[in-house]
Amino acid sequence: MRKFAYLAVLFTLACGAAQSPVVAPTLAPPRRCLLLTTNDSESNFDGAVRGADGKLTYTYPLARIAEAKKEALAAHPGGVLLLEGGDVLQGRFLERQDGDRARAAADMWSLYEAAGYDAGALGNHEFDNGPKTVRRALQGLSQYRLLAANVDGDGTSLDPTEPGRPAGLFGATALVDCGGIKIGLFGLLTPSTRTISDLGDVKLKPLIETVQASLSALRHQGAETVVLLSHLGVDDDKQLAQAVMGIDVIVGGHSHTKLEHAVRVEHNDRLSPTWITQTGARFERLGRIDLAVDAEGHVLDATTYALELPTAHQPDPAIVAKTDALLQNLEAEKVIGKRDYAWDVMDIAHSQYAVRATRAVAQYAERASKRHVDGGLLNTGGFRSHTIYPPGPVTNLDVSAIHPFRNRVVTVTLTGAQLKDVLEHACGHAQNLEHGANSIVWGIQVRCDVARTPARYSYVDNKPVAIEAHGDRAQDIAVGGKPLVPGKKYTIATLDYLARGGSSYLPLQLGERQCLDGKRFQAEDKAACGETALLSDVLIEAVTAGELDKP
Repeated sequence: MRKFAYLAVLFTLACGAAQSPVVAPTLAPPRRCLLLTTNDSESNFDGAVRGADGKLTYTYPLARIAEAKKEALAAHPGGVLLLEGGDVLQGRFLERQDGDRARAAADMWSLYEAAGYDAGALGNHEFDNGPKTVRRALQGLSQYRLLAANVDGDGTSLDPTEPGRPAGLFGATALVDCGGIKIGLFGLLTPSTRTISDLGDVKLKPLIETVQASLSALRHQGAETVVLLSHLGVDDDKQLAQAVMGIDVIVGGHSHTKLEHAVRVEHNDRLSPTWITQTGARFERLGRIDLAVDAEGHVLDATTYALELPTAHQPDPAIVAKTDALLQNLEAEKVIGKRDYAWDVMDIAHSQYAVRATRAVAQYAERASKRHVDGGLLNTGGFRSHTIYPPGPVTNLDVSAIHPFRNRVVTVTLTGAQLKDVLEHACGHAQNLEHGANSIVWGIQVRCDVARTPARYSYVDNKPVAIEAHGDRAQDIAVGGKPLVPGKKYTIATLDYLARGGSSYLPLQLGERQCLDGKRFQAEDKAACGETALLSDVLIEAVTAGELDKP
């Protein structure tokens, strides 16, 4: 059981003083550490705001956060940590003019390091361009420590081993001193990264076992307080806090939740709750958590948790200058068209934008391949930057932010029976809305009945290799308004990622796959169809032509 909290001791002594003339002994003031927190900043480092006239202005939120830390350190020398809950990269845009995304990611993390960030979690957006990009980007850091205890990169393209870096490029845990308190830190990456981003050959460890091992290691090293940097989402944070005792604070991310008050999760030991915090997204707020520890044990004074606007601080001139320099190397943002209706990238499965984007892909594929295309199929996981874009000017970087993957458009010809298997996969996960499984279709009609039997696959190394049982969830299927014919052949436009079986789309691998230039799609060749258009280019062309505004 955790020892008595400092405030509880003061309360007990105060009550005793009212009943007895005995003078309470003088207690030493607690050691204090102020945690400043952000999460899901998603490349919003400059705070760019585009007005109705199309012009950009900058609010420099990261530079304001840097100034907030400097002010906090002046008031609490040696007693401040600036922490991040993941998804620093992508989300908005992160493309250099020379196309070097690893350099862009390295520049971004270096900017956060210069702003004073001490530690952060790896988020799913960090892997939008694959683990090799992450590894190269991490090589530029020296002080800002990225933590992901459940990520097993050993021997993979994210291997943390690096000459001259005994602690590795990233770690599982870290022990830091803040205001004289030994604080243990560890990070967790959402397991959904496997389906919503590109983990490549990187493995993920089981969550509960990882948390228990991290807590044990940190307490053995002498950690008095343990802080989890979590990129799981607030609901999973709550479940984790209930399942495992010993986490004092969870600095959360991933769900973009703005918690005005810290969530208190009680355990059987009522003196050791877990406090969960999250600040929204894109530097909407800066979180402040005051930790205090006395000689007897831990104190978390949660009443001091607060969210504040970064605009409460002036921007740090040095970080403003670094931000401006970074912007000069990034792809220039330019207006390419307009939105007559809002683009909803939050509720993707029911979004007009998603359906019209899929239509644009199918129509482009028909023009480019010069053969009939019956419909289009995209996966919801290919739609990023989850936000709502209001009517107004559209820029090239708006489109790139929503579709940051360098996916290319291909065609797949399937029998009606095979197409049904594809739609069964899309319907098979409709109950839990996993990003990777759900599809956006155009030219194809289907109703998912989740009460029916799902398809069943056999697996090797966690990858589906054969259909053991055909499902029955995809109902009322029609193509072009006509009922599906099992023996008839249909050609659909989709992405090379899905045609390779990405997001477990095994049924697409069983069709006849072609690049738009007529070449046979070689799934084992990662550069297959490398001469054909990227999805983002197709959609930029569609926006410019006004096709996405057509009902």
